[in-house]
Amino acid sequence: MTDLNGARILIVEDELLIGMMLQSAFEENGADVLWTQTDRGAYEILDIGGSQIDLLITDINLREGTTGFDVARHARTRNDRIAVIYLSGEVASAATPFAVQDACFISKPVTQRKLIEAAVRLIGPPSTINSAPAEAN
Repeated sequence: MTDLNGARILIVEDELLIGMMLQSAFEENGADVLWTQTDRGAYEILDIGGSQIDLLITDINLREGTTGFDVARHARTRNDRIAVIYLSGEVASAATPFAVQDACFISKPVTQRKLIEAAVRLIGPPSTINSAPAEAN
């Protein structure tokens, strides 16, 4: 699979087995992963170190609290460059108006390969992860 060495990823997934699978898949590809099952946990992580996170992967329908859309909007207030992947078992087109700009929707169930490829496409190759944009001359 593709190398995500150095990428910092926050996963918000309330389903235990799915969360464990996602964490394992990204760690096996070199990413540093934080995983929480709740919106509250995500907000705490984002408030402390949101500027250091490259990618947010969030389930849209969290069991308790707010939605993945709310978590993504909060993430963008902490880091306007954070890439976002929404996961859902529901139809993504109906949810598009609630999404942050340039987010990616992936329907569950999803293969690890498809998710890793989407992550690399959104955050770029490892050499560009966590680097500030170059200034124009």
